[in-house]
Formats: sequence, C-alpha cells, structure tokens
Amino acid sequence: EAETRKRYIDVALKEAGWVIGRNVTEEEPVTGMPNSTGTGYVDYVLWGKDNLPLAVVEAKKASVDAMVGSQQAKLYADCLQNKYNRRPLIFITNGFEFFYTNDYMGYPRREVSGFFTQEELQLEIDGRTSRIPLENIRISDDITNRPYQKEAVTAVCDAITNKHRKMLIVQATGSGKTRTVIALCDCLLKAGWAKNILFLADRNSLVTQAKRSFVNMLQNLSCTNLVEEKDNYNAHCVFSTYQTMINCIDTISDKEGKLFTCGHFDLVICDEAHRSIYNKYRDIFSYFD
Repeated sequence: EAETRKRYIDVALKEAGWVIGRNVTEEEPVTGMPNSTGTGYVDYVLWGKDNLPLAVVEAKKASVDAMVGSQQAKLYADCLQNKYNRRPLIFITNGFEFFYTNDYMGYPRREVSGFFTQEELQLEIDGRTSRIPLENIRISDDITNRPYQKEAVTAVCDAITNKHRKMLIVQATGSGKTRTVIALCDCLLKAGWAKNILFLADRNSLVTQAKRSFVNMLQNLSCTNLVEEKDNYNAHCVFSTYQTMINCIDTISDKEGKLFTCGHFDLVICDEAHRSIYNKYRDIFSYFD
C-alpha cells in the first residue's frame, strides 16, 4: 500500500493541486471507531481553507479491489463529522480506480477519473446550503417564451432534482435547441447548481455560433471559445470541439496542476450527441464527472 500511495495516489493528488503537509494530512488520527481502542487513522484527509475537512481518502494497494475500503472510509467520515460537525466527501482508490461518494446529499457511489481540487470540493460542500431547489425555477421569457422549450428545461431540472446525471433533449432542427440550453444554463447558474459549463460540438462553426448566442443572451457569463482563444482557459463557460478538448485534458496545466481536472465542469452539454461522436470521443465523458 505504501508503494501504491507514493507512485500513484500522491501523484494523482498533486495533479489536482493538493500538497501533502499543506492542505493534505496523512494518517490523520480519529476517535470513535468501532474497535477495541476507539482510534483509527485516516489514510488522507483533504482540508479546506477554513481548516475543516473536505474529504477523506481511503487507500488500498494496487492489487486489491478499491471497493474493499468502502466501509472503512464511511466510518472515518462518521468520526470526522462528529468532531467537526461537517460531513466530508469520500474517495476510495487503489491508485488506478477512484470512487467518489457524496452520501450527505444521497447520491450513490460512482467511479471518477481522479481527485477533485480544493475549490471543486468546497463548492460541493457549500452547495448543501447555497443551492436553491429547482422545483420553483423561473425561466426567462427574454431567452425563451416557447412552451415546449420551457417544458424541456423543466424536465431536465426535475431529473436533476431526482438525482439523475445524464439527460437527453430531442428537438427538431430549427426548434431552438440552443435557446433551450441557454435557458437551462441560466436557471442552473441562478440556483447555484452550476458554476463552470462545457459546451461541446463537432465542428468549429457550431462552436462559434453557440458561443455567440450565449454571449448575446447571458451577458454576465464569461465565455471562451477554445478553438479561437488558445490562452483563455478561465472563463465559466467553455466552448470547444471534441478534439480540442481532448488535447486540453492531456496538455493544459498551471502551476497547481491540471487546469481541467475531472471535477472542473458542473454541466457538460453535447451538441448532436449521436453514437458516432460518443464512440470516438467517449474519453471526454468518462474523464469529466
């Protein structure tokens, strides 16, 4: 296990901007464990800027199924919650597989590509109190006043409320798919469910056209087209072709690590989500959570 940590897990933490000894502690002691001493040692605790725990990481050696550590990780999270009055998020990994659990919000465990950054975990924790329920959304008539578009937005919001993570909108050509999606983004941004958005299309012209529509209707949202603006990666709404985004995932970094970590985007929109696109570029969808 020590070798797995050093070779793989420590590297994955570093890629997400974590620094052991600064905002990560190893072998963090906790009390309240169901054993003879009542004491346990968490493999890693990821801390927020407020010195409260954001996540626990349970590490297993590479040859072991990572899921073996699921109950242990839950018990550690219980102990930290009792001590700090805030439930941390949970990661389990053997260096090759990463599993993430947000059990406070009632989401099932899911596989992810790696660790989230400090800011991304903090947003998830803050969302517990800051997110506005999507049952009472107000869809802007300035963006769309067509009933079927509003119906699509409402259906997606209902699905998110019911903890679905993938939604498919089917609309005829010329019926305003982009307007529908802009209205959806507006609702999710205002309600605190989305901060960073990725819009993917398979042709440069579609990327440019979509960005223009977003800029016209959501004037307070910072947008960037990665096909044209090679050095502007910090906007809240990123427009890209599939190929450009694959290259960005592999190469774009800053001094803290990968710029587009797997938890960077809260909402990923795929224009024309047909099978040939998915088969060719599925790495994007398995990488981003």
